[in-house]
Amino acid sequence: MHKERIKLEIYEGDPFEGSCCGPSRSSRESVDELREMLTKRNETLRRLEQEFRETLEVSRDIVSTRRGLTSYPAHVRKALSEKGLGSLPYIFIDEEPVSFGHFPTYEEFLTLLSSHLEKGKGGLPER
Repeated sequence: MHKERIKLEIYEGDPFEGSCCGPSRSSRESVDELREMLTKRNETLRRLEQEFRETLEVSRDIVSTRRGLTSYPAHVRKALSEKGLGSLPYIFIDEEPVSFGHFPTYEEFLTLLSSHLEKGKGGLPER
């Protein structure tokens, strides 16, 4: 029997938006903070993907003013029109909004995913 996969979508702001030349124009401290933030996010998602590889489909995208609004799915366009760019990142599970303005920790992602996992699409890991 084929299990239905949970679709986790993350729409983030461009970390280099507004910087014509990338992070090289920033202070060393701000570059280190950016690198640490991006590394933590990647590690969190890598852990989720590994833990739920049979159950979870993770996608990430950058929300940018350089892209046309129509290039985003309808549920993302709706969030953009209601919440605006100041509420990034947007987190959706099966196209339903579950979090705005904060990138969840691994534990917070487990909480957000728990009801979907309990519906027979998978299971929570042993702690």
